Amino acid sequence: MARTRNHPACAALVGAFVALGLAAPASAEPSLPVFEPHPSDWAPNYTVFPYNLWQVRVTPEQIDAQRESCQWFNAQYDTLMSQIVGFQHFLGEHGDYWTEPGVQAAGDAVQANIDQSAAFLDSRAHTLYITNYPDHSQYSPLYNGDSIYHLWFQLTQISDKMRQQQPSGFINANIATAQVYGNVIRESGVCNGA
Repeated sequence: MARTRNHPACAALVGAFVALGLAAPASAEPSLPVFEPHPSDWAPNYTVFPYNLWQVRVTPEQIDAQRESCQWFNAQYDTLMSQIVGFQHFLGEHGDYWTEPGVQAAGDAVQANIDQSAAFLDSRAHTLYITNYPDHSQYSPLYNGDSIYHLWFQLTQISDKMRQQQPSGFINANIATAQVYGNVIRESGVCNGA
C-alpha cells in the first residue's frame, strides 16, 4: 500500500526541532575535520590493578595509540555521538524510510563522519587490543585500551547498519553500546590531559 506524507508539515516539524535545539537532521551538522594527533605529556594510568603488573608489557606504540585515541575522543567523540543520535531520531521521525526527502543525505553525512573516525581509530584500537598466548584471550595491557577497541568496533557496526539502510531501532543497540564504552572512557579519566 502506498504511503503518503504531508511534506510541508514535515519540513515545519524539522524547522521546529532546529529552532528548539532538538534532534535536527544530521545533514545540518558540519563534517568533522580530519583529526591530527599531537605530542603531549599524557601518560597511561598504571595505578589500577592489573595494569600496574602489565606495565612491563606495554610498548611505545601502544602508548602512542592510546594517547592519540584519547586526543580524538576528547576532541570529536561528543560531536560524533550527537550527530549519530540526532540522525537516529531523524530517521525514526521519518518512519524509518530512507527514501524520505533528506534522510539519505543526512545519513550519508553522518556515515562519512563515522567512517572517518573509525578509520582514525582502526590501527590504534588494534594496537591496544592484543592476543595473549598461549590461551589466545584478548586484552589490553593499558587501562581502558579495550574500551577504545570496543568503541571503535561499535562505530563500524553503526556505519554498516546505516549503509544497509537499517531502521533506527536496529541501529539503537550499537549506539547504546558505543555510549556505554564512551562513558567508561570518560568516567575513568583515562583520557584526561591527553
